[in-house]
Amino acid sequence: MQTSDWVTAVTTGATVLSVFIAGYALWRQLSFLRRQMAIQHFSDYARRYAEVIERLPERIHEPTCRLDDFAATADVMPILRGYFSLCFEEWYLHERGYFDHGMWGLWCEGLRNLLKKPAVCEAWERIAKDTDYGPGFVAFMERFAARSTSPGP
Repeated sequence: MQTSDWVTAVTTGATVLSVFIAGYALWRQLSFLRRQMAIQHFSDYARRYAEVIERLPERIHEPTCRLDDFAATADVMPILRGYFSLCFEEWYLHERGYFDHGMWGLWCEGLRNLLKKPAVCEAWERIAKDTDYGPGFVAFMERFAARSTSPGP
């Protein structure tokens, strides 16, 4: 092997190594970016969820409370409409694979807990009649509401 062959081999090896290093660096950067976006996404939805929960009257959490128990049902319904719109957004993202499985599990647990409240279930029934979320989300909510309100684990 001549000197020029060695130079060519070293140059080719260095080029290939550079491509692998650049690819690895890009992969690491994209992983970091995905993680940051997931954190931002979680933070945004957690903030919006907290805002909804804070605005709900405390009585809504009582197991005997019904939607019509509120003198001003009109004050409660917009809050719950906002909540179910948030639920639709999260469901939509989950269905398209954009939602982290861990966050999805946390969100489902929150939804399950809120749907145990009779007034919230009644609100969903009213909202589902006058808002077109599409058949997929409505079917999800109906199955989820049935599991949330059924007795047992």
